[in-house]
Amino acid sequence: MQIPDLNPDSIADLATRQIVIQLLNVIETLAAENAALRVENQNLRDEVARLKGRSGKPDIKPPTPPPSPPPADHSSEAERRTRTPRGKPKKNATLIVTHEERCGVDPATLPPDAVRHGTTDSIVQRLRIDVEVVRFVRERWYVPSTNTLITAPLPPGYRGGFCPTTHTIVPALGHGANVSQPALLRFLRDVGLKIGTGTVARMLLDPKGRWADEAAAIHQTGLATGSWVATDQTSTRVDGQNEVCHVVGNAWFTSYHTRPGGTRQDVLAVIWGQELRYRLNDESLAWLQARSLPHTLLRRLREALPRGTDMTAAELQQHLTNAGITLTPQQVQPVGDALALAAYHAQTQAPVLRWLLSDDAPVYDHLTTTHALCWVHDWRHYAKLAPRAPHHQAELAAFGERYWTFYRDLLAYQQAPTAAERARLADAFDALVEKETGYAALDDRISKTADKRTQLLAVLKHPDIPLHNNDMELAARRRVRKRDISFGPQSRDGARAWDTFQTLAATAAKLGVGFFHYLRDRIVTPETTLTLAERVAQRAGIAVPSSA
Repeated sequence: MQIPDLNPDSIADLATRQIVIQLLNVIETLAAENAALRVENQNLRDEVARLKGRSGKPDIKPPTPPPSPPPADHSSEAERRTRTPRGKPKKNATLIVTHEERCGVDPATLPPDAVRHGTTDSIVQRLRIDVEVVRFVRERWYVPSTNTLITAPLPPGYRGGFCPTTHTIVPALGHGANVSQPALLRFLRDVGLKIGTGTVARMLLDPKGRWADEAAAIHQTGLATGSWVATDQTSTRVDGQNEVCHVVGNAWFTSYHTRPGGTRQDVLAVIWGQELRYRLNDESLAWLQARSLPHTLLRRLREALPRGTDMTAAELQQHLTNAGITLTPQQVQPVGDALALAAYHAQTQAPVLRWLLSDDAPVYDHLTTTHALCWVHDWRHYAKLAPRAPHHQAELAAFGERYWTFYRDLLAYQQAPTAAERARLADAFDALVEKETGYAALDDRISKTADKRTQLLAVLKHPDIPLHNNDMELAARRRVRKRDISFGPQSRDGARAWDTFQTLAATAAKLGVGFFHYLRDRIVTPETTLTLAERVAQRAGIAVPSSA
């Protein structure tokens, strides 16, 4: 049914105008409910068909897309970006010629009147992939006084029967390029390398933990580089069990952390960089009182737990057991959150973050002094609106134009922040969210944006915080692509290897360091090759933390 393009503002009578506005909103509500019921009905039909041994309705894509399909991914890239002209880069400008060959013409193929006319250069890049079997003849010296043999060492990086390049290319392709283990094994054998499945698996696992130590140092150094970090999370599976991959980073680093859950305490453990401690103090008590826990439980916790003392999880549980306190499933999370946050904010061994950038998931609340929210995530709620009435469609489009104009003003403010512009933008935000459109779903969404005023305008006080969390979303997508190709690690060591090498690869990319060359240099010349943690510290102008 075609809804007429009716603008209620053109109706002079106030009562009639209000009735029309209400009727249009009723139409929107019923249309949304009808669409949801159609989807539910089809899902039930498919389930009945499967129970009867038949197939559900196939999802057959049309040969050509419909004229104006609604965006399935709710992307806002087209609205928030301004195009800049791009010139084609000069590929050969930065290449250094390492070898020269002359190409001649067979005189027998030349016409009789051909005359030599100089030369012309063609720059090409030659990639050599071959396998060379080397026998190292190693001297051996016998020491009679100690009855021992001294054998000449192999060159750096040669171990297990393979050269440094092999030890580099396996993790570089497996983790950096997301090549699956079977495909990687097939490639190595295709080029002539005699290597077994177990050997490739061990090279991907980092059994000695040397790369894991470097990844941990990157995380600790990255947390110390500034007053803010961004974070996101995505699901992952470890040995068939559902877990969560947490991604943390800022302008200099990105680190990955796979944990059993995605709760506030899991996020806190990641940004703290260690296993949690728990403390009862004024902060934790205030948190618990705000959660409306029973007064009897609060009194018993005060009596059972030592005040101002850090506790491990086991020590906390022992205190609760000794006092006969059994927390219900609904009480375990808030009590743990309160005690863990208090311990984190009270400690002085690790830098306490002041600013956190994330989406609006509640697990990120109260971790830091200020919580900045992502503007792109906020808009996705608007992108999910599907108004049927032309007037409502126009209202949504007009608000979107004002929304992204304000976003671009914030981007300009980041480049040249001033007190006057800060005040103007604060007033402009209030003007953006205070007007009612008459489209109930849109007005409800706008009111929720207004409630997040402090978090969305955090950039006014801290201009170096990004306006969006796309960097962490892309980092999480790296894990998703890895998961799609390799399904998931089959052990805790495998999960650690995924976290380790994805941390190294993502951080190397941010620093402009080639992942393959970095791994090889750290294998062959570790004494003279800076670690990524040291490079992060250099970029940020800080010293590498002692804990790293």
